[in-house]
Amino acid sequence: MESITIRRMTIEDAEAVTDVLIKTWQTAYRGIVSDECLDHMDRPTLIERRKRQYKDYIVAVVEGRIVGFCWYVNDNSFSKEEAGIDSEIVAIYVLPESERNGVGRKMFSYAVDDLKAQGRKRMVIWCLKDNSSGRNFYEKMGGVIMGEHKTHIGNLDYDEVGFLFEL
Repeated sequence: MESITIRRMTIEDAEAVTDVLIKTWQTAYRGIVSDECLDHMDRPTLIERRKRQYKDYIVAVVEGRIVGFCWYVNDNSFSKEEAGIDSEIVAIYVLPESERNGVGRKMFSYAVDDLKAQGRKRMVIWCLKDNSSGRNFYEKMGGVIMGEHKTHIGNLDYDEVGFLFEL
């Protein structure tokens, strides 16, 4: 495997990160999330969203190409209903052709180390319940299922499981 560089996202990375997002969603969530939603992802809107949020992202770069990204926050803004959680990995995605090469593990470790350095103690990751590969990854990284809730994607609700990590 080529060398993997993890770095903070820049605003100039918004298009490449959006392309990773779209490709990974259309691959990983096919058969889980509605085809209507997956086939009609609004790239310009998603790019603009990445431009607004880029400071909370890191990217994985291999041979000058972004092959993955991780969005994490040092607060509980996305899981307010869960007491005692002070950080969250909101999203972590790796292009299908770069999976199982340590990219996800390296981004995960970077995020955890950064959150620990900020004094964070308990992190959550929410994963679609039917996403077996995502669930397997979070279990391998040491996550323990702490509960379930619903998330709204497109026009439908889906079940998610939350993985708790003691940092």
